[in-house]
Amino acid sequence: MCKLHAQAQQKECDIRLNATVSSTGNLTNDGKGTYYTGKDWIGVWLNPTRWPDQAFHICMNWPFNFFKTCDSATAPAPTGTRGNRTLLHHITNPVPGGGGKSLGVFTGPGGGNDIAISKPLTATINSFTDMTIGTSLSPLSTEVRFCNSDCTEYFSILFGNSSVMHHPGINGAGSTRPIVSRTSNTTWTISFPPGTVGRLWNRTPEVPTSELYYYEGSLEIKKQ
Repeated sequence: MCKLHAQAQQKECDIRLNATVSSTGNLTNDGKGTYYTGKDWIGVWLNPTRWPDQAFHICMNWPFNFFKTCDSATAPAPTGTRGNRTLLHHITNPVPGGGGKSLGVFTGPGGGNDIAISKPLTATINSFTDMTIGTSLSPLSTEVRFCNSDCTEYFSILFGNSSVMHHPGINGAGSTRPIVSRTSNTTWTISFPPGTVGRLWNRTPEVPTSELYYYEGSLEIKKQ
């Protein structure tokens, strides 16, 4: 069990973060500034208890009340307004020759708009907190999820091996992987550099369909 007062607890689970999201590219912020875990029901986490096979998760409507976490006894309750924040996904750059087309900009909403990175990160590095300061790596799998304006269609972009959220029948074939860099004891950068390719899946049909798209952007994350 995680100890509420022990320093080791902070290394193992539910590390609360703030995130600054890029303002240009295919992943952009909503123009409302930093994303804070607990404010407007946003969750930005390292090693979330909810999903022990994830190293990182950012969600626009985190289910704070639905499950226990390592810091449940001391964690502050969420504040603000549900649905006040979003991430913008510009699905406008299909890889030539694949049959894809520009689909426009997707904004969520809510819990249907998140980004998750698998745990372990690589065959030798388990989590963000295990990285040495000044080093970078490419995680095995990353998944970006969102839906259309009324969530009648659901999408995932996969980078790397497989679905981080365990959606059946989808994979990351033909994709490249983002880069995670540890910049200090409390900060990291998650980057989708120019030329990054993700496999976009429409998970709505009975048989999911996919195409390759360029996806560029970044998140700078910091422990609260």
